[in-house]
Amino acid sequence: MIVGSNIIYHKKLPSTNTVAAEMLSGKPPPEGTLIYAYEQSKGKGQRGNSWLSEPGKNLTMSIILYPVFLGAGEQFMISKAVSLAIAELLDEHSASTSIKWPNDIYHKGDKIAGILIENSLEGNKINNTLIGVGININQTVFSPVLPNPVSLKIINGHDYDIEQMLSAFCRIFDTWYSRLRSGQLSYINERYLERLYRLNKPAEFTTTADGCLQGMIKGVDGFGRIIIELTGGELRTYGFKEIEFRD
Repeated sequence: MIVGSNIIYHKKLPSTNTVAAEMLSGKPPPEGTLIYAYEQSKGKGQRGNSWLSEPGKNLTMSIILYPVFLGAGEQFMISKAVSLAIAELLDEHSASTSIKWPNDIYHKGDKIAGILIENSLEGNKINNTLIGVGININQTVFSPVLPNPVSLKIINGHDYDIEQMLSAFCRIFDTWYSRLRSGQLSYINERYLERLYRLNKPAEFTTTADGCLQGMIKGVDGFGRIIIELTGGELRTYGFKEIEFRD
């Protein structure tokens, strides 16, 4: 097993991704090294946001991988693999889990997990990848600045063993990473599309180029850009900093 073969525990950290990046600046640690924090004081989220988590209640971690077998244009496959792993983990304890592009995990209409991926490229290959993962497990009270958080405890009404959840995540993600390493890209793409939040359903979006628009999500292209079919049938693609759902 690669993922979680080397787990480093910390009582409190500013950010697991920051620590992982510092480790990579020296002698690279073994692939699959996982940095787990009981508490993060400055957890990182997408779009420069913070990841807010109550100490000891959730899974907050970073994984170091060396997916040199992927080309630079295939880097979104890493996001697909880890998203599918988290969704599968949560499926063991709840229903209606989906992937909200580009890298949030939803239970019905609420956010239960988030991912932050930082890739380092060397030429046209990926040299290393830092995957920050936050999964809401036992937390029931969240900051009012978070619009729609949910946790497994809120969904099911009981506490979960964090260590067991961490072990299960490593096992499941290792399977998805093995599929990625063995070139099962079509299989991963198909499973990701099946999970895509609001696929083929009318929705409203705000875009940097076109302002507000209505359309349906039709998929994700090879570069990780979302494909939107506008009301008139025109297809447009957007990068993750170019479009947002209007929830």
